[in-house]
Amino acid sequence: MRNDNRGRPIHDLVMMSGEFAKELRKYCDWFTGIPDSALKNTQANLENFHFSSRENHAVAMAFGSRMAGGKPCILIQNSGLGLAIDAILGTFTLYNQGVLIVVSNRGELEWEEIQHHDWGKITINLIDTLGWSLIDFEKEVSSGIVRASDLAFNENRVTVLLVHRGNLDE
Repeated sequence: MRNDNRGRPIHDLVMMSGEFAKELRKYCDWFTGIPDSALKNTQANLENFHFSSRENHAVAMAFGSRMAGGKPCILIQNSGLGLAIDAILGTFTLYNQGVLIVVSNRGELEWEEIQHHDWGKITINLIDTLGWSLIDFEKEVSSGIVRASDLAFNENRVTVLLVHRGNLDE
């Protein structure tokens, strides 16, 4: 842990957003997601990024990409998983297709917005309960991106790459 520019505790910086985007582009060719402060610099560095107004719409768009032979990546925050779960189960899981989902794990830190705290407590257990592959970016860094893409696109698994606040430059 370290402190951000406001003196608040935040997770360790493990990669700059531009480099993170470059690594994702090595393994994914189509990107979508919802605007998110923790992922905004990454989203800005991704060509072929398509903003969506809702997480379930992003899932539908990514599924279309996958059905067309693409390797999609969805970038959302953990609170958006609630809305996206049914869409993921009804598309990627039902049709045994893989997708890489980069999830910013909001609400883990005491100072974060109150509406995120419940999600910060349940995200990891929820992903485990759903049977999705989970990779902690803070622990695995670049090798985690490689492993996540392999699980998503070679093993056809719904795979979450969990990014903690501070792991990327915001």
